Amino acid sequence: GIIELVGGIAITLGFNTRVFAFLASGEMAVAYVQGHWKMQMGWDFFPSVNHGELAALYSVIFFVIACKGGGIAAMTKD
Repeated sequence: GIIELVGGIAITLGFNTRVFAFLASGEMAVAYVQGHWKMQMGWDFFPSVNHGELAALYSVIFFVIACKGGGIAAMTKD
């Protein structure tokens, strides 16, 4: 919960965007693997089957933000 709260505020404000987006991306990846996929092979791997669409989507979005940075709205230079 701390990563989500502090990281979400920091990403929104543009403070250390890359670091917090990378942490949030990792957290969402872990949430997908542990909470939705549960390491089961077969059709349960796909997010549309195991209801993990949002966790997978947020993981990818945060990873893109971590790679590209905060852009012009960032408070600090990454």
